[in-house]
Amino acid sequence: MQKEPKIIKANISDALTDRELKEIKLFLKRAEELFATQIMSGKESNISLNMKAEKSGPVQFTVSLPNEDYLRSFYMAFRFFYLQKEKTNFLRIANIVSRRSDNELSRKYIEQLKDMWSGALARQQMQMYINGVEITPTMLIDLWFNAHYFHSDELKEQNLTSLKNALSIDVCRFMLADAVYEASKAVLHLANSLHAFAGKNN
Repeated sequence: MQKEPKIIKANISDALTDRELKEIKLFLKRAEELFATQIMSGKESNISLNMKAEKSGPVQFTVSLPNEDYLRSFYMAFRFFYLQKEKTNFLRIANIVSRRSDNELSRKYIEQLKDMWSGALARQQMQMYINGVEITPTMLIDLWFNAHYFHSDELKEQNLTSLKNALSIDVCRFMLADAVYEASKAVLHLANSLHAFAGKNN
Protein backbone atom coordinates (compact mmCIF):
# COMPACT_ATOMS: atom_id res chain seq x y z
CA MET A 1 0.00 0.00 0.00
CA GLN A 2 1.30 3.44 -0.91
CA LYS A 3 2.41 5.49 2.08
CA GLU A 4 0.36 8.64 2.44
CA PRO A 5 2.40 11.86 2.33
CA LYS A 6 2.72 14.06 5.38
CA ILE A 7 0.45 17.10 5.06
CA ILE A 8 2.41 20.20 4.09
CA LYS A 9 1.08 23.73 4.02
CA ALA A 10 0.65 24.97 0.45
CA ASN A 11 2.49 28.27 0.02
CA ILE A 12 0.80 30.21 -2.75
CA SER A 13 2.01 33.48 -4.18
CA ASP A 14 -0.21 36.53 -4.69
CA ALA A 15 -0.31 35.89 -8.43
CA LEU A 16 -3.64 34.03 -8.31
CA THR A 17 -6.28 35.38 -10.65
CA ASP A 18 -9.73 36.16 -9.28
CA ARG A 19 -11.07 33.11 -11.09
CA GLU A 20 -8.41 30.82 -9.59
CA LEU A 21 -9.07 32.14 -6.10
CA LYS A 22 -12.79 31.59 -6.56
CA GLU A 23 -12.22 28.03 -7.78
CA ILE A 24 -9.94 27.19 -4.85
CA LYS A 25 -12.55 28.48 -2.40
CA LEU A 26 -15.21 26.38 -4.14
CA PHE A 27 -12.89 23.36 -3.97
CA LEU A 28 -12.58 23.82 -0.20
CA LYS A 29 -16.36 24.13 0.15
CA ARG A 30 -16.89 20.92 -1.82
CA ALA A 31 -14.16 19.21 0.22
CA GLU A 32 -16.04 20.04 3.43
CA GLU A 33 -19.15 18.44 1.94
CA LEU A 34 -17.20 15.33 0.96
CA PHE A 35 -15.71 14.89 4.42
CA ALA A 36 -19.06 15.44 6.08
CA THR A 37 -20.38 12.26 4.45
CA GLN A 38 -20.90 9.24 6.68
CA ILE A 39 -18.14 7.34 4.91
CA MET A 40 -15.37 9.94 4.96
CA SER A 41 -16.20 11.15 8.47
CA GLY A 42 -15.25 7.70 9.71
CA LYS A 43 -18.75 6.85 10.87
CA GLU A 44 -19.43 4.36 8.07
CA SER A 45 -16.24 3.53 6.14
CA ASN A 46 -16.43 -0.26 6.23
CA ILE A 47 -15.12 -1.13 2.73
CA SER A 48 -13.37 -4.48 2.41
CA LEU A 49 -12.90 -7.50 0.15
CA ASN A 50 -11.80 -10.94 1.31
CA MET A 51 -10.85 -13.79 -1.01
CA LYS A 52 -10.93 -17.49 -0.22
CA ALA A 53 -9.57 -20.06 -2.65
CA GLU A 54 -10.23 -23.78 -2.39
CA LYS A 55 -7.95 -26.23 -4.17
CA SER A 56 -10.71 -27.76 -6.21
CA GLY A 57 -13.11 -24.84 -6.46
CA PRO A 58 -13.41 -21.26 -7.69
CA VAL A 59 -12.23 -18.24 -5.73
CA GLN A 60 -14.90 -16.97 -3.37
CA PHE A 61 -15.26 -13.27 -2.55
CA THR A 62 -16.74 -11.74 0.58
CA VAL A 63 -17.47 -8.02 0.26
CA SER A 64 -18.30 -5.59 3.04
CA LEU A 65 -19.76 -2.19 2.11
CA PRO A 66 -21.62 0.66 3.81
CA ASN A 67 -25.33 1.20 3.37
CA GLU A 68 -26.28 2.08 -0.24
CA ASP A 69 -27.73 5.44 0.83
CA TYR A 70 -24.36 6.36 2.38
CA LEU A 71 -22.55 5.27 -0.78
CA ARG A 72 -24.84 7.29 -3.02
CA SER A 73 -24.29 10.42 -0.90
CA PHE A 74 -20.52 9.76 -0.95
CA TYR A 75 -20.41 9.45 -4.74
CA MET A 76 -22.53 12.56 -5.16
CA ALA A 77 -19.99 14.57 -3.15
CA PHE A 78 -16.98 12.95 -4.86
CA ARG A 79 -18.06 13.61 -8.44
CA PHE A 80 -17.21 17.32 -8.12
CA PHE A 81 -13.54 16.30 -7.90
CA TYR A 82 -13.66 13.51 -10.48
CA LEU A 83 -15.57 14.98 -13.44
CA GLN A 84 -13.25 16.80 -15.83
CA LYS A 85 -15.66 19.64 -16.59
CA GLU A 86 -16.11 20.58 -12.93
CA LYS A 87 -14.33 23.72 -11.70
CA THR A 88 -13.32 21.74 -8.60
CA ASN A 89 -11.79 18.82 -10.51
CA PHE A 90 -8.95 17.58 -8.32
CA LEU A 91 -6.20 17.69 -10.94
CA ARG A 92 -7.35 21.13 -12.12
CA ILE A 93 -7.05 22.60 -8.62
CA ALA A 94 -3.80 20.75 -7.91
CA ASN A 95 -2.28 22.21 -11.08
CA ILE A 96 -3.37 25.74 -10.11
CA VAL A 97 -1.80 25.36 -6.68
CA SER A 98 1.40 23.91 -8.11
CA ARG A 99 1.67 26.62 -10.75
CA ARG A 100 1.12 29.42 -8.22
CA SER A 101 3.19 27.92 -5.41
CA ASP A 102 6.13 30.07 -4.34
CA ASN A 103 8.50 27.27 -3.26
CA GLU A 104 9.79 23.93 -4.52
CA LEU A 105 8.73 21.93 -1.43
CA SER A 106 5.08 22.83 -1.99
CA ARG A 107 5.30 21.93 -5.67
CA LYS A 108 6.83 18.54 -4.87
CA TYR A 109 4.09 17.92 -2.33
CA ILE A 110 1.38 18.66 -4.90
CA GLU A 111 3.02 16.20 -7.29
CA GLN A 112 2.88 13.58 -4.52
CA LEU A 113 -0.85 14.23 -4.12
CA LYS A 114 -1.41 13.95 -7.86
CA ASP A 115 0.40 10.59 -7.81
CA MET A 116 -1.72 9.55 -4.85
CA TRP A 117 -4.91 10.47 -6.74
CA SER A 118 -3.86 8.69 -9.93
CA GLY A 119 -2.68 5.67 -7.97
CA ALA A 120 -6.03 5.37 -6.22
CA LEU A 121 -7.84 5.36 -9.56
CA ALA A 122 -5.49 2.67 -10.89
CA ARG A 123 -5.34 0.68 -7.65
CA GLN A 124 -6.55 -2.90 -7.76
CA GLN A 125 -6.77 -5.73 -5.29
CA MET A 126 -6.24 -8.07 -8.24
CA GLN A 127 -5.81 -7.85 -12.00
CA MET A 128 -8.96 -8.69 -13.90
CA TYR A 129 -9.46 -9.20 -17.61
CA ILE A 130 -12.65 -9.87 -19.52
CA ASN A 131 -12.32 -10.75 -23.19
CA GLY A 132 -8.78 -9.39 -23.15
CA VAL A 133 -9.81 -6.04 -21.63
CA GLU A 134 -8.38 -5.07 -18.24
CA ILE A 135 -10.99 -4.00 -15.72
CA THR A 136 -9.74 -0.95 -13.82
CA PRO A 137 -11.25 1.19 -11.05
CA THR A 138 -11.39 4.17 -13.43
CA MET A 139 -13.43 2.13 -15.89
CA LEU A 140 -15.84 1.08 -13.16
CA ILE A 141 -16.27 4.64 -11.89
CA ASP A 142 -17.08 5.77 -15.41
CA LEU A 143 -19.61 2.98 -15.91
CA TRP A 144 -21.31 3.27 -12.52
CA PHE A 145 -21.51 7.06 -12.61
CA ASN A 146 -22.81 7.24 -16.17
CA ALA A 147 -25.05 4.17 -16.22
CA HIS A 148 -26.41 4.01 -12.70
CA TYR A 149 -25.86 6.90 -10.32
CA PHE A 150 -25.97 10.14 -12.30
CA HIS A 151 -26.86 9.35 -15.92
CA SER A 152 -28.64 6.71 -18.01
CA ASP A 153 -26.23 5.97 -20.81
CA GLU A 154 -27.65 2.83 -22.45
CA LEU A 155 -24.36 1.53 -23.90
CA LYS A 156 -22.55 1.95 -20.59
CA GLU A 157 -25.46 0.32 -18.81
CA GLN A 158 -25.04 -2.72 -21.07
CA ASN A 159 -21.29 -2.79 -20.38
CA LEU A 160 -21.88 -2.48 -16.63
CA THR A 161 -24.40 -5.33 -16.72
CA SER A 162 -21.86 -7.51 -18.51
CA LEU A 163 -19.26 -6.75 -15.85
CA LYS A 164 -21.71 -7.50 -13.05
CA ASN A 165 -22.47 -10.86 -14.63
CA ALA A 166 -18.78 -11.67 -15.11
CA LEU A 167 -17.37 -10.44 -11.78
CA SER A 168 -20.47 -10.37 -9.57
CA ILE A 169 -22.22 -7.18 -8.56
CA ASP A 170 -20.59 -7.20 -5.11
CA VAL A 171 -17.04 -7.21 -6.49
CA CYS A 172 -17.92 -4.41 -8.92
CA ARG A 173 -19.45 -2.34 -6.13
CA PHE A 174 -16.39 -2.93 -3.94
CA MET A 175 -13.95 -1.82 -6.64
CA LEU A 176 -15.96 1.36 -7.15
CA ALA A 177 -16.18 2.20 -3.44
CA ASP A 178 -12.52 1.38 -2.78
CA ALA A 179 -11.25 3.57 -5.65
CA VAL A 180 -13.41 6.53 -4.65
CA TYR A 181 -12.45 6.20 -0.98
CA GLU A 182 -8.71 6.11 -1.73
CA ALA A 183 -8.90 9.02 -4.19
CA SER A 184 -10.83 11.04 -1.62
CA LYS A 185 -7.81 10.88 0.68
CA ALA A 186 -5.84 12.94 -1.84
CA VAL A 187 -8.65 15.52 -1.80
CA LEU A 188 -8.43 15.62 2.01
CA HIS A 189 -4.67 16.22 1.95
CA LEU A 190 -4.93 19.00 -0.61
CA ALA A 191 -7.79 20.68 1.24
CA ASN A 192 -5.91 20.52 4.55
CA SER A 193 -2.82 22.02 2.94
CA LEU A 194 -4.90 24.99 1.74
CA HIS A 195 -6.69 25.85 4.98
CA ALA A 196 -4.16 28.48 6.11
CA PHE A 197 -4.23 30.07 2.66
CA ALA A 198 -8.03 30.12 2.61
CA GLY A 199 -8.13 31.79 6.02
CA LYS A 200 -6.08 34.72 4.70
CA ASN A 201 -8.36 35.20 1.71
CA ASN A 202 -11.84 35.13 3.26
